[in-house]
Amino acid sequence: MARLPDKENLYRAFQEFLNLCVTSDHSILWPNRNIWTRANVAEVKKRMVETPILGANLSFEKKLQEQMKDSSPDLWAIISDLYYVYFLPSAHITYDRKRKDISWAANQGGLVPEPSNDVMWEALKLGFTRTTQKYHFKYAQFWLLLLFVNHIKEHPESSSLIANPRELQNLLDTILEQIPNKIDRAYDMRHAILYMAFPDSYERIISTRDKERILEKYRNVIAGSIPLDIDDAIRNIRNTLSKQYDKSERAFDFYIDLSKQWKPPKSKPARPPVIETENGVVTVPEEIFSEVQQTEPEVTEHTKVQWLLLKLGNDMGLDVWVATNDRNREIGGHKFTDLPRMKKEIPLTFDEASNRTIRLIDVVWLKGNAIKAAFEIESTTSIYSGILRLADLIAMQPNINIPLYLVAPEGRREKVIQEVNRPVFSKLPLPSQILARNRNDGTS
Repeated sequence: MARLPDKENLYRAFQEFLNLCVTSDHSILWPNRNIWTRANVAEVKKRMVETPILGANLSFEKKLQEQMKDSSPDLWAIISDLYYVYFLPSAHITYDRKRKDISWAANQGGLVPEPSNDVMWEALKLGFTRTTQKYHFKYAQFWLLLLFVNHIKEHPESSSLIANPRELQNLLDTILEQIPNKIDRAYDMRHAILYMAFPDSYERIISTRDKERILEKYRNVIAGSIPLDIDDAIRNIRNTLSKQYDKSERAFDFYIDLSKQWKPPKSKPARPPVIETENGVVTVPEEIFSEVQQTEPEVTEHTKVQWLLLKLGNDMGLDVWVATNDRNREIGGHKFTDLPRMKKEIPLTFDEASNRTIRLIDVVWLKGNAIKAAFEIESTTSIYSGILRLADLIAMQPNINIPLYLVAPEGRREKVIQEVNRPVFSKLPLPSQILARNRNDGTS
């Protein structure tokens, strides 16, 4: 169905996980170790799922260290295997990042992964989809994997479920529905598991919204009534479209071959929300996390300056915040979330519209609950968008006392001044710090 010829190693790697870890007790990283026992899986589930550490003050890894405190090497081996499976779908996360995180988990248990030339590592270099913000919140993905394996271990007769697409789908859906908070339900991992297990029966799509868009676009090609199950509906759509779009060397792909037909144009932003304040009507910028694609030069320069500001604030002993849609970026092997003082949630006491605007500011420095400085970075994008976000904040909170900075290359100084002097901003008390300042490296 949606099997890709160049991903065979990935499909085999996931089958190894099912055969070694799920239906047997062996490890995928250390095949000779019997670690995936019913007791061990239940213990990891108890630590990670049943006694979660809530709050945004600790990173996933810090919470994991606390949850797994004083645990045996075997339990850390399970965590390492979970990292491995979690990373398989992503063609976005770098191979070096994957190896680094797996090695970190192994080291917690005093373990050493197999040599890097082992064939199992080749599967990690592949990936089959671009993972986005939601997928990178690891806890939900790990939870589903653990709950899935735990179910099979508790009900050995259920091991046959992994050989049947429909039964495996029903099992995963049942597990997800039993998770109380919807935000904790990893439907993206559900889609990934089904595709990796049955690439001839499911699409390589981990976004429920993308599946819904495909159904919305092609529902008219379905003969008869539209199936209630979205995967069944898309299967029906593929059967019809394959006659027209299949290639001689492979079946057609909804992303590679047809995305222009069903996926919204990347350059067309969603209409931003408009609210009324004491100073008039304000348009609040709102990012489209998974849809907006930036050009590579912009991402590189923007990310570089973000990292420098985050690192500087962190080294000064301040807590730091990065825009929600940039949270999982990295540069030179450094993930933003690796910074020890990176906040997972920003302590705000404003109204919801103001809070939303602040969460989308590129970089914020904090001391306790107080915002010490906020930075908008405009390296190659329109200067106007950064000023607009800061101006909206001032319009909504005219008495706010936060140093605001617009960071841009020296060569764009005149453009910054020109935009700040637009009539639309003239009546707002924009602080003088919003103007670009000289830096030795040419970035303002």
